[in-house]
Amino acid sequence: MIELQEVLLGLSGLVGGVVIALLVFFINRCIGKKKNLFDERYWQQTHRAKAKSWDAMLVILIIAWAVVIIVEGAPSFGFFLMTAIYVLHCFTLIITSVFFANKE
Repeated sequence: MIELQEVLLGLSGLVGGVVIALLVFFINRCIGKKKNLFDERYWQQTHRAKAKSWDAMLVILIIAWAVVIIVEGAPSFGFFLMTAIYVLHCFTLIITSVFFANKE
C-alpha cells in the first residue's frame, strides 16, 4: 500500500507541475499580447530554436536508447519504451514536414 501512495504522490507532483506550467504560459501569453511582444521576428526565432531542439532531441534519444540497451542487456520494457518514443518522434517529424510542405 505504501507503493501506491508513493506513486500517487509522484503523479500528483507531475500534475501539479503541468498545471503551474500552463498557468505561467497563459499569464505570459496575456502580458506578451498586451505589450505586442509576439512579432514576426519572435516567431522566426522561436521556430529556429524549436528546429534545433528537435535535432538535439534526436541525438539524445539515440544515446538514451543505447544506454538502455547497455544497462538492461536483453530487450525489456525500457528498450521498447525508448523504441516507441523514437518512432513517435520520427513519425511526428514526417507528419509536420508533409503538412508544412503542402501548406507552402
